[in-house]
Order: sequence, then C-alpha cells, then structure tokens
Amino acid sequence: LGINWAFAPVVDIDRNYHNPITNVRTFGDNPDTVAVFAAEYMRAAKECDVAVSIKHFPGDGIDERDQHLLTSVNTLSMREWDDTFGKVYKHLIDKGALTVMAGHIAMPAYQEHYNPKTKGKILPATLSKELLQNLLRDKLGFQGLIITDATPMVGFTSAMARELSVPTAIESG
Repeated sequence: LGINWAFAPVVDIDRNYHNPITNVRTFGDNPDTVAVFAAEYMRAAKECDVAVSIKHFPGDGIDERDQHLLTSVNTLSMREWDDTFGKVYKHLIDKGALTVMAGHIAMPAYQEHYNPKTKGKILPATLSKELLQNLLRDKLGFQGLIITDATPMVGFTSAMARELSVPTAIESG
C-alpha cells in the first residue's frame, strides 16, 4: 500500500493495571525495558524504511481514564516524570525518533511549572504549549514532527470548543 509511517511504538509505562489503554498495549511497567524495546522497534522499522511515531506524550498509564472518553491525567511530579517517561522519551529522541504523537493527557506538574498562571486549568498535551514547546522541544530536544492523537476523542474535545481546539493544537506545536 505504500504506507511508510507507523503510529507506534506505544511507549507508555503501565503504572496502573486498571488503565484501559496501557494494560495490554505497553512494553511493561519498567521504564528501562520500555526504552530498550521501543528503540529496537524503531531500529527495525527504520530497516524497513518506515518512520515511527512514539506515543502517547507525555505518557499514559498513571490514572484509570481513557482519553477516548475524557482527558486523562499524568499526576507524576516533575522528578518522577523525568525518571520514568522523561527517560524513555529522551532515550528515543536521542536514538532518532522522527515523530511524537501527543496524547490527550494532561500533566499538571510541568504545565504549571512552565506557566504558573495555568494552575487549576490543566489542558491535554495536545493543547499545551508548555508541554509541547517547553518540555518536549526545549527540555528534551525534540525537533521532529509533533502530531496529535485523533481529535474527535473526548479527551481533546472536552477541553474547549472544536473551533478553538484545532487552531490551539496547531499553535501549541
């Protein structure tokens, strides 16, 4: 078919066995294992001339929410995130990840760190300049293509009206 872009690998960490998305779609609950397996997936895809999109930034698997039904929340502190999801994303970015798929996942610790005015007004990463620009681009050094997960998902549409959310996603990164 000529398809040369995979919306994979899933690099979420299965930290909550009740999470309906990650419990059967991840490489496990150990960040080192996730990073190694995902890097091998990327290597194999590259051998077959297929680009990958590591997902779901900033990381699913913490709460029990399903982004298809509402915005999920990564409640880790900045340090906890750096030691887990941040470690995985940085490893894969350094290995040459071409694209990152942002999920409809809020992460209050970093959003509020980069913009204290957002305290109590969390947004999914797909709509957060703080997460996409400050964290992903500036801190982690990612310079490739950022894409959103499906925009009809309620995790995206519940944050704001669609006529605002789509341009906000583009503007955010």
